[in-house]
Amino acid sequence: RLVKLFRFLPEVLVIVKGIAVALRPISLVFTLLFMIIYISAIIFRVMLENTKFGAEQFRTVPHAIATLLLDCAMSGTRGGPLMKEAYQQHAIYSFLIFIFVLLTNVTMMGLLVGLLVQTIKKVAEVEEEEKKNIRNKETMVDFWNHVKEMDADNDGFITVDEFFNLLRQRKTVRLLKKMDVEPEGLILLSDFVFEDGHGRLSQVDFNQWVLDMRLTQRGTIKDHIATRKFMTSKFRQFFKEAANGEPIHGAINSRANSPCL
Repeated sequence: RLVKLFRFLPEVLVIVKGIAVALRPISLVFTLLFMIIYISAIIFRVMLENTKFGAEQFRTVPHAIATLLLDCAMSGTRGGPLMKEAYQQHAIYSFLIFIFVLLTNVTMMGLLVGLLVQTIKKVAEVEEEEKKNIRNKETMVDFWNHVKEMDADNDGFITVDEFFNLLRQRKTVRLLKKMDVEPEGLILLSDFVFEDGHGRLSQVDFNQWVLDMRLTQRGTIKDHIATRKFMTSKFRQFFKEAANGEPIHGAINSRANSPCL
């Protein structure tokens, strides 16, 4: 039944996973909270000894812990009634309870809530990203089947000519958009990618390139290295052509500037 519940309500599974991930920091927060309550209970027990207020609310250390936990740390009133009662005894007692409420009810409980919210949010983002990756891989299978139809020599590789012929197909653009990939970005980098692959790309390399070009894909160190290699190769080409007195070509092959969509 739990499996069926998680299947129909995936949000519940996300919450459970979030709590499991945050279990260690939550334990640390509760430990710190208990230490604050325990130390405060001893302080109030000693300070309010021989007073009517102390006899009623802080008779023993366990009784003081219960009072501080139920009436201050976990109370929706944030210790208001207890502070009023302490004020009748002395203003300093009311002020100390106010400080305790700030530490426990406001700070520690707020920290606990924020920790849970951020952890569950992060888990939800990871779950959504995993689902999106699964959908993209399924779409990528359809996309590669479409690529094989454009493979003129049936060698299992895609060349730069086959790539630009592929981009002239409406189905190609539709599949790329479905994966959140802009065809213009592929065109701009096609020269460098195919040059790095010696003029052709295998299924694995081509699929990885397309997935890396998603708009939602985050940049990594590997991407910066690839950008550096790209810029270095283009600068070398530029200076080589300039030294030989050849006409300087643009960084992008002329085919990339041709209308193919």
